[in-house]
Amino acid sequence: VGVPITILAASIALYASGVVTELVYFQSVDSSGVCRTSYNLSGLGNALVNEHSLTSNSTVGQTWVLYLAYVILTLAFPVLAHLMQAMIIIAHLSGEKTKALLMWTTAVWFFACVEVLLLGLFAVDFKYANLIMKIAGDSNAGFLNIESGLGTGFYILIVYRAVAGFLHFTLRPRTNQCDIDKDQV
Repeated sequence: VGVPITILAASIALYASGVVTELVYFQSVDSSGVCRTSYNLSGLGNALVNEHSLTSNSTVGQTWVLYLAYVILTLAFPVLAHLMQAMIIIAHLSGEKTKALLMWTTAVWFFACVEVLLLGLFAVDFKYANLIMKIAGDSNAGFLNIESGLGTGFYILIVYRAVAGFLHFTLRPRTNQCDIDKDQV
């Protein structure tokens, strides 16, 4: 039981630190200086519904639905999954059966989409310069110097997903080989 508790604590610490540290940044350089905008996990979602993104937005309702989905899938569900995992550990300590709770925890864990966001951010970062140059066109490409990069939070969240996935694996009930009936062999 000590191993799942340790892994749960490490997983929660990695998630908390990954949420508050820089996930991705965008930087433009011109003759007036450098403009750098960075986002952490919660700030990236808030950028969807700030005053700049909602100004003359013809799909405000869809933007808010996207924002709610982002908050639920990347912020709320991982927290809920960890709370449910803690309840499984506590129930295991008291000797209760937790098969139904494990099933619900697996369902919540399945929809906690931090890794989907990380894959998307990696793809955006990998092709961001090409995208900007295609939008600007050949005639304006010389005026633009826009870069993007992945912050420390991105790498912390990758480690978090591996540790949290291992935690979920350790919570599965195990069959005791000594309890197998001789007739079953």
